[in-house]
Amino acid sequence: MGEQRMSNPEALYDELLELTYGCVLDRSTWNELLARVSEASGRQRGILLMWDAQQPYAQIALFHQNEASAAEAYSRYYYKLDPTGPAMEHRDPGVWYHDYLELGPERISRSPYYQEFKRPHGMRGVSCLKLQHNESHSAYLSLLTNQDARAPQAEQQRMLERITPHLVRAAQMANVVEGLKLQLQSRQLLQEQHATPLWLVNGEGRVLFCNTAAEQRLGEPGAPLQQRNERLSLSVSGAQLQVLMRQACGRAGPARPGWMRLPGSQSAQLLVTPVKAEARFNLVHQQPLALVALLDARTRVELLMELFQFTPAESRLAELIARGLSPEECASRLGISINTVRSQLRALFAKTGTQRQAELVGLISRISS
Repeated sequence: MGEQRMSNPEALYDELLELTYGCVLDRSTWNELLARVSEASGRQRGILLMWDAQQPYAQIALFHQNEASAAEAYSRYYYKLDPTGPAMEHRDPGVWYHDYLELGPERISRSPYYQEFKRPHGMRGVSCLKLQHNESHSAYLSLLTNQDARAPQAEQQRMLERITPHLVRAAQMANVVEGLKLQLQSRQLLQEQHATPLWLVNGEGRVLFCNTAAEQRLGEPGAPLQQRNERLSLSVSGAQLQVLMRQACGRAGPARPGWMRLPGSQSAQLLVTPVKAEARFNLVHQQPLALVALLDARTRVELLMELFQFTPAESRLAELIARGLSPEECASRLGISINTVRSQLRALFAKTGTQRQAELVGLISRISS
């Protein structure tokens, strides 16, 4: 912002406040905020990072004045040497980590991370702030000083400390807003898919939403499922449903669908499929979700079109794939080109959360016909 703006700290503070809370409703504002906060605090680079419990290191979500080659080198190897991660692990949101204060110049001079990675890429110091944290993900703001730049001045550091609680609050508010958007989208999804009982759950089985058919089924005498303390479970003892929900949410490796036959029933099955996040904020990863469907004796085409929103053409292809036909045989049988088949097959993978044809066949084959 330059010396002229810094000579009027109140005007600068007001500008930063406006940008900070602008991020709550407009995610694109984070780009400008990164640039402004970096400059106002006497730093030259700014990075937003997301750490997911499934990943070994934080992923860069957004950056200002950072080199792509540095990000690539970091993710390939140097994240293993970075002392910032362990220092931030148990730090509360809103508490800054400054490497030059906590590590000290002697340790920095002997660190392979600083000498082999940061120095060649023109970086010197880093200040890192945890914006928010839960058991599945965390979000961080990192501000970096270049090798050839002077150290942040006292008034710049005071401005950073002053804006810090607002950065944390805005990040948390933005997450709430994105959650509300997800709720609206989830409600629409579950209302449209009305004929089959459906529950939208997280990895612990907590029910976020369910449709009318699901509510009615839970109210029937001898219902195979129950909802206690907002969590979905089998009415009889057993942990298989919990395992499937964790699997679909990616808690035990890559998210993948699963199914089980309900105890005491010859036809009813539970199908548990991953739900891809449709509302995603650049700052944090949305919590992975799963859709639990109670399948009764209905035609397979009806179920495919209802559960996965297959088009009629996709449903016809899915039927042939389930019978073991190759893509080339499907193209000949349906009278369409192989490129069309491959395009529809990619859509089937995306809509079912599967990745391979064998996995798709197994999923479709288990749906009652």
